[in-house]
Amino acid sequence: MVGRALFPAVALILSLSACASPSAQGSLHEYWGVAYTNVSTRCGGGYQVYRKPGTSRILVRAYELSEARQSFCERYNGIQPSVGVTGVRHEEAVVEYMATRADLRECRLVSGTEITSLHSEFVIACPVAPTGAVRAKG
Repeated sequence: MVGRALFPAVALILSLSACASPSAQGSLHEYWGVAYTNVSTRCGGGYQVYRKPGTSRILVRAYELSEARQSFCERYNGIQPSVGVTGVRHEEAVVEYMATRADLRECRLVSGTEITSLHSEFVIACPVAPTGAVRAKG
């Protein structure tokens, strides 16, 4: 009985990963097991933002219902969707995420790739902290 209950979940995961063709930057399976942060944007858009440790890559996953809600809200209120730096869907979510993180406030958005209609991956660049190198006298 448990096997039958798991089959639809496994089928869904496999079908979603099939939609995520490898891009120049990465794919969805690379983010499995990475913790996410919930981010809200104007008009109630809701997103999960995944920051891959040790890299400058960030994945944004839109919630289906809030994606539709945000689109409707923008049209109803005459708000133009923000084009931003990359022009990639869900950029607003990664910018909002970076603004709420003290360790990312000095960083800038470099590029982005739409993986699926609900998933986009972005690359950020952060300033390098001084190493505090010691100089020898001589």
